[in-house]
Amino acid sequence: MVSVQSLSLSLDDKPILKDISFELGDENNLIILGRSGSGKTVLSKTLMGFFPPQQGRVIIDHVDIYQNSSTALESDKSQFAIVFQNAALLDSLSVFQNVALPLYTRGEKDLDRAKEKVRQALFEVGLEDASDKFPAQLSGGMRKRVGIARALVYEPRYIVFDEPVSGLDPITADEVLYYINRIVESKTATTITITHDVRNLERVGDMVLFLEAGEMLYYGGLDKLSQERSPLIRDFFGFDSI
Repeated sequence: MVSVQSLSLSLDDKPILKDISFELGDENNLIILGRSGSGKTVLSKTLMGFFPPQQGRVIIDHVDIYQNSSTALESDKSQFAIVFQNAALLDSLSVFQNVALPLYTRGEKDLDRAKEKVRQALFEVGLEDASDKFPAQLSGGMRKRVGIARALVYEPRYIVFDEPVSGLDPITADEVLYYINRIVESKTATTITITHDVRNLERVGDMVLFLEAGEMLYYGGLDKLSQERSPLIRDFFGFDSI
């Protein structure tokens, strides 16, 4: 479970997040929405243990990550994986090596076990035959799927998807969403998807947190969002034009 209580955070004396509170149960997957600069990425990194807040609490699986020991904070970071918007692959490494990298940075010594975990992760995203290729040989969609495999390989408790279909054509975006949806439906991990794209939201989550200038305008079920009366939210989703 994720519990955020009265969270406020400033960076370089600039307020970024303002009194954010919500709870996300194990059975749910979160979509963080909002315009550019609304604080979406900062919120996700605060959940991951990278930005200590000035006020409030972040409780991950019943542990207050910023009030406990540094060991608790490092444990929280190890529970999270992130799939970056641009996939962030290392061009000098093969697909296999890119996916295996988190295992070795976490001290995996058993080569056979690492190979099997990488094989399974690539299988989960339909790229089991691409392990010897290099990033330059892959399409944008394939690179993104390698990023997903790298997130899956060490079996994290939470996976953050940062703008997962940004810059992709509709067909390729649909392929990427298919593999994210498989994670959602299989409950392999709790997913947190950061996006400003309102299409196909039902494929990546069921709870929505909408931010505007660091303030939470809405937190609740995706199925209830159309009932929200905020003019900004209605305009963002085009509800009044439907």
